[in-house]
Amino acid sequence: MKKKIVNISGIKIGEGLPVPVIAEIGVNHLGSLVRAKKMVDLANDGGADFIKFQTYIAKYRYDLKKNPKAKKFIEMTKKWQFSRSEEIKLWKYASKKKAKLFTSVYDYRTVKFAEELGTLAYKIAAFEITNKKLISEVIKTKKPVIISCGMTNISEIKKIIKPFQENNIDFILLHTVSSYPLQKIHSNLNKIWELKQNFNCPVGHSDHTAGVEIPTLAAAAGAQIIEKHFTDQPKYRESDNFFSITSDELKEIKFNLNKVFNYIHSPDLKKTDPEKFMRSFRK
Repeated sequence: MKKKIVNISGIKIGEGLPVPVIAEIGVNHLGSLVRAKKMVDLANDGGADFIKFQTYIAKYRYDLKKNPKAKKFIEMTKKWQFSRSEEIKLWKYASKKKAKLFTSVYDYRTVKFAEELGTLAYKIAAFEITNKKLISEVIKTKKPVIISCGMTNISEIKKIIKPFQENNIDFILLHTVSSYPLQKIHSNLNKIWELKQNFNCPVGHSDHTAGVEIPTLAAAAGAQIIEKHFTDQPKYRESDNFFSITSDELKEIKFNLNKVFNYIHSPDLKKTDPEKFMRSFRK
């Protein structure tokens, strides 16, 4: 079976293609529009193929009935939440800088606003994959969807993707381990191969470890897109800043991913034919 390729704003993701990188700014800006704009510039300078934000209404982001820590996290994310006018300004700024933008959404009410912002795709976080109202609204947009597979198994993923398949929505699965930060030893990169064996869609990796090591290994293990948290201030302890990459680290990841692609696919092999001399030794 021919493997599915997903096209997001001219960038093709799939088997045998260069591996793009998502710089997830998320809420690492901590509510500062100035910092958010600065991170857009730095992510662009680092070579990010996509920049991802988080678009949400704090009071709907966590379930107060089911989650005993919901109140604390609602108050925290409320401090980092942009007003709608600020978010519009950020997206306009990033668009002028030619960034390819999409966002994570956390409740069905936010999808309409994300559409107004011009998101190119949607990210469904691992915590939202059972949020049927949200998924239903996202499907209505007909845009590509990137689904984080943290805390799931193969049978659960089959159920999760069914509505996307039924509505002919392009989707990408991201292997991830939902721990923030994650120890490298727990990356379980073999799951990338398992997802590729079970699903006819692009498969990537969302990395929550510190540093630049795991994305390269994930690509060698078969990941076709990489997501990495991004910051301008890794010394900050709030949000995901302390295990996020900087612009220089993003450049290093991009360089290494390019090497992985060339070493695995060897695009010039036929042209150069390094075995030509040795062929005459065959009996």
